[in-house]
Amino acid sequence: MLLPAVLCMSLSAAAVAQPTIFADPRGDVAIRRTDTSCSGQMNPLNQRLPDIVEARIGKFDPANPQGDLFNGSWTNSGGFVRFDLVLVGLINPPGKLAFADEYAVWSPFLYGPNPICGWVEFDVDNDINTGAELSNPEYRFLGNAARFGGLPAVSSLLNRFALDDSAFDHNFSTPPQVERSGEEFHLVFRGEDIESITVITEKPNGDPAIFESGEVWVLHGRMWHRAHGFEPFTFQCPGFDGRYMPVVDVRFAHDPIADLTTISLVYPLTNVAAAATIDPSCPVEPDDGCPNNQNSIEEALDDLNFSATYADPADRILPDFEPIAEWEFAVVTQHLNPLNWRMDAVVGTAYASIQPDGARFIWTDTIPSPRVGDFDGNGVVDANDVALLLSFISQHDGDPAFDDDGVAGNGRILIHNFARNFSVFDTNGDGIVQASDAVVLGDMNIDLVVSAADVGHFVQALLSPAAYSATHAGADPLLRGDLNADGRIDGLDIAPFVALLLSRQ
Repeated sequence: MLLPAVLCMSLSAAAVAQPTIFADPRGDVAIRRTDTSCSGQMNPLNQRLPDIVEARIGKFDPANPQGDLFNGSWTNSGGFVRFDLVLVGLINPPGKLAFADEYAVWSPFLYGPNPICGWVEFDVDNDINTGAELSNPEYRFLGNAARFGGLPAVSSLLNRFALDDSAFDHNFSTPPQVERSGEEFHLVFRGEDIESITVITEKPNGDPAIFESGEVWVLHGRMWHRAHGFEPFTFQCPGFDGRYMPVVDVRFAHDPIADLTTISLVYPLTNVAAAATIDPSCPVEPDDGCPNNQNSIEEALDDLNFSATYADPADRILPDFEPIAEWEFAVVTQHLNPLNWRMDAVVGTAYASIQPDGARFIWTDTIPSPRVGDFDGNGVVDANDVALLLSFISQHDGDPAFDDDGVAGNGRILIHNFARNFSVFDTNGDGIVQASDAVVLGDMNIDLVVSAADVGHFVQALLSPAAYSATHAGADPLLRGDLNADGRIDGLDIAPFVALLLSRQ
């Protein structure tokens, strides 16, 4: 009688799925401006920098889909996708960012002083060649990850990261093809897409117009978009110009005890689930590619399949058709399990005012995050990364297209048009590429070698990380002194440091 009981337990456990969890280091935020002068105003003391610590995605079953999408359970039988993005501290929904040209409004701080801006992208078929963002790749993960001084170890995307702003030529066919992210959908944080807000939990004696500690808000709006690169070629639903941007609910919830803000999306995987949000007896509408009636992941992907299958022969020969071409042969039902999706994100905050060159965003974090100093994206910082940096300096020192200081042979490159422009080799984000941007573990005096000369500098970093940074051109002591890779520089790093020194004798 034991076997049936064990089998029953096994089947029960299989039905209760845990989400896929992506962790990101706490405190790895960095201010990465995007305005040409790198002088746009913000107040880092009063303006919290969005810091991702975790993302979760999986199938979800709301207990009451008509009334509350967010109360339920993760389960393999769930008809919805749930995505949670967890950030440190109190983070506000964003106000408007002047994206509508005719009625441009700049009010990013409408709901509080700590707005989040950015994009979360989802590659549902795990194919980097399907899905694209042709119009604004400079706002996305591939366009900004290198601003943080390295490349994320995502092997499939290594040749598509923008290493500087020359990648943004809006030419789909030229390398590094930063436009080709492979995303089918994205969640966007900008006020233009918020149509209304329901306050679920209000802080006692709080300001109803501001998202405050302990509050829960549900935002209603068109914050969930199918990739815009598909739009010229999708036509199943007349009147929408290929756009698939349904009205969705996105919840902001702040936990005052943990001091974390969780942003959540729950969205139907199929039109069966979409009908359930209306009424248990509601008839299920067929997939018609229209986002303003019952809508779902399956319907949006069916629309790609339909449009690719019946595409105009003249469209098929266009380079921009490539991201949708493979959907002609796709089996849509094979891509409805969020546990198999690839996810990436870039988030940040807003300037105090829109900049003269139109810059809106100060980026602060990505997921997955790059390892600072890892220029080849293999997940480690080693001699090859140092060689890549020194080779870049050698090739471009004094080149007016790269170097604004006008001096050849001085071993430093003053980045042209910083910070609208950037360089992956600028590991500390100061607008200058030089040998000290190389990251060598144990190299505390930043001379690119590990020797006895590093001992005093290591001691200073242990005793006063702030003093170390102040006397080493703002260098982060963690990058070189965290020898045991636990995210801290402390007494536990002494033994590995000594071992490293002895190995170099």
